[in-house]
Amino acid sequence: MVLLDRSKRYNADSVWKVIMDAHTATRRIAKSIEATTSKRFPVVPVALVSGPSVDLVTGDPDQPFFIASIDKVMIAVLIAQLLDEDSFALDAPIGGLVLAADLQPLPAAKRIDNARDVTVRHLLSHTSGLPDVVLPPDGYDRPSSIENLVAHPAHVWTLAEFLQQAEGLPSIGRPGEKFLYSDTAYFLLIRIIEEARGKPFGEVLRERILEPAHMRDTADWLVPDDATLKRLLPNLAPFWLSASRRAITPGQDDSRALVPNIILANGVGVVSTANDLVRFQRELHGGRLCDTKWLQLFAEGKSQLRRGIYYGNGMVSLRFGEFWPLMRGYPTPSGGLGYTATHMFYYPKQRTHVILNYHAHQRMQASFQMHIRLAGLINRFG
Repeated sequence: MVLLDRSKRYNADSVWKVIMDAHTATRRIAKSIEATTSKRFPVVPVALVSGPSVDLVTGDPDQPFFIASIDKVMIAVLIAQLLDEDSFALDAPIGGLVLAADLQPLPAAKRIDNARDVTVRHLLSHTSGLPDVVLPPDGYDRPSSIENLVAHPAHVWTLAEFLQQAEGLPSIGRPGEKFLYSDTAYFLLIRIIEEARGKPFGEVLRERILEPAHMRDTADWLVPDDATLKRLLPNLAPFWLSASRRAITPGQDDSRALVPNIILANGVGVVSTANDLVRFQRELHGGRLCDTKWLQLFAEGKSQLRRGIYYGNGMVSLRFGEFWPLMRGYPTPSGGLGYTATHMFYYPKQRTHVILNYHAHQRMQASFQMHIRLAGLINRFG
């Protein structure tokens, strides 16, 4: 459906022209997505745009895929639920919320005590001063780095082991002073959730997000037993984690090796579908997962990762006018962004969802080029 401006007068020909323009534009974009394959990445990206005025689907929206850091939005929602229950305050020091063993390996700036000076807000906003153990600083090699995870996929990682990898890394700075994207911070948020609920993260995620949002396909992937995993794996979309072109072998991907031991072993990584992610966003923005007052905080993009890409407190916001001046006035969506070029964004004014899976870190630029085209479609017809 295409919405028409009721303040204007239309004749039959002009109405048909508007409808055809929207249909033609959507069809052309869908065809260009379907043509985005190569010998190195022989898989069609999944795109799902769902709204009152714009609908587009390429690939299989029910195919499960590794959502990468899109799950940080879910982690933020679980924290918001605890805030709604007054379990702790947003600016509570983390020392009283996790075990001392969780904090022991973590570096700290001079005269900083992480237990006392790092807060929940700092973790959510990537301003804790803690280094990232998955993307460690230049010059520091860790078994937990992406390249090493790809090279040695058989090891079953625990949260405690990931946190231990921070030992010996330099502090990024004093809490609240500097933005640095940090998986370490979100590992700590998971530990806060586990301690507050008295349950493993996977169980909390299932009970408080996946089941209320009717994300049944996603729930199947939470810490599956061997028989279930054997049944599920053939349907998993491929993905490539490595940022190095030389590390990728045509026709081979990282999914079968990494998913059982790194992504699913502790219920930390999430496998979902495009349709399930839309279900999640509908429940979230409908106020059925947490108080909607937290959505503004989540998307409050004060920290710039790249031009046009801003991190808030659990969500990412896109400012298209910074990508290109002609895009000034485009809507500003918020949502999640994953390392393997996965997107989950919501356009509130247009009530439109955009889900993308380009399957590989090396296709991140291509995924943004497509999202820009989709934003133009939503801006014009949404």
